[in-house]
Amino acid sequence: MNLVVIGTGYVGLVTGVGFASLGNKVSFIDLDKNKIVKLQNKEIPIFEPGLEEHFQNEDTFSRMSFTSSYDDVKWDSTDVAFVCVQTPNNFETNSVDTRFLESAISEISQLDNSKIVVTVKSTIPPYEIEKVCKKVGMDKNEITFNPEFLREGTAIEDFFKPDRIVIGGNDPEKLTVLKELYKSFEAEVIETDPISSQLIKYLANTYLPLRLSFVNEAARLIDYSGGNQKDVLKGVGLDSRIGSHYFRPSPAWGGSCFPKDLIEVNNFYNDGAITLPLISNIIDSNIQQTTWTVEKLIKIFNENSLTSIVLIGAAFKEDTDDLRNSPTLDIYRMLEDKEIKTQIYDEMVELDSYDSIEDLNNIADKSLVALMYPVKKQLMEKIESVISKTGSILYTPW
Repeated sequence: MNLVVIGTGYVGLVTGVGFASLGNKVSFIDLDKNKIVKLQNKEIPIFEPGLEEHFQNEDTFSRMSFTSSYDDVKWDSTDVAFVCVQTPNNFETNSVDTRFLESAISEISQLDNSKIVVTVKSTIPPYEIEKVCKKVGMDKNEITFNPEFLREGTAIEDFFKPDRIVIGGNDPEKLTVLKELYKSFEAEVIETDPISSQLIKYLANTYLPLRLSFVNEAARLIDYSGGNQKDVLKGVGLDSRIGSHYFRPSPAWGGSCFPKDLIEVNNFYNDGAITLPLISNIIDSNIQQTTWTVEKLIKIFNENSLTSIVLIGAAFKEDTDDLRNSPTLDIYRMLEDKEIKTQIYDEMVELDSYDSIEDLNNIADKSLVALMYPVKKQLMEKIESVISKTGSILYTPW
């Protein structure tokens, strides 16, 4: 098929490159001209394991084109247009920011090709897309939804081997086109209405941080009680009804999706209409975890008369360079406020605004080395070697 992908962030690039590698022709649109120039020169502006290999494949690259102008796209032969623009949280209004989505839908609404399947991959509440369509003069029933479930760090694997494929819409013919596009994927396709398709995405992104927050609270309780964290969590996770996947304590969870999606879920309903005590307190639990982690680090630091704290890993999780809502950066600022010398070490991320260490051998004697998330074996061996030489102490939250 001939596809258009609007937006070249994590979702847009992985989706477009993935479909191109499967034989489809993909035209990427992004208003950021610098990103387009990089992509045209075979430079990927983000790090995602496995993406580079697919992107650089000559056959795959030959099926892709990149532009910052809607006029450059052959719309008359386009089958599906994926809208993959960012939908960040507007912290002034505490609601989703639809500017980028509105811009994309507005451009598409002016096209003559009514057969194009306009598919929104951006996470957006159904009532917001209705407002956007009304504002730009487009029938909301022409829009289809295909929410993404790509995890940063494993997005390529998630694209090719999804747990499920969700498509939503009110036009059976357009949904048939999407099902045809996905026919080679070995995953159950859930065909549903627009509201339900988006609720699947939002509630998945509600349950996951809820689960992470639970295991973090459990870790705090185990620490307070003097239990063996590894044994307790293993014993709980071996229950087949619970499972051990996504059941690892952390300094806190972060990223671009969970925080904004949780905020939006809590905007779905009017105060007093329904009560959701679990959902409404997930973010607060995460904030408390960050505070607890800082207090834990300070306690170890003081009890052992250490000289500095080194946080290993700047991104919000392993195998990514994404700093959005990174717990590491929050913890760094909180420790700095306590006037404790704090540094960050990360192999992939440049940190101009933070005191960072480029070489592990520069770690000061008697430091507290805190792993923000699991690291690969080779890096762990380096860390252990430096710790043994400097008389430092290692801290991991799991």
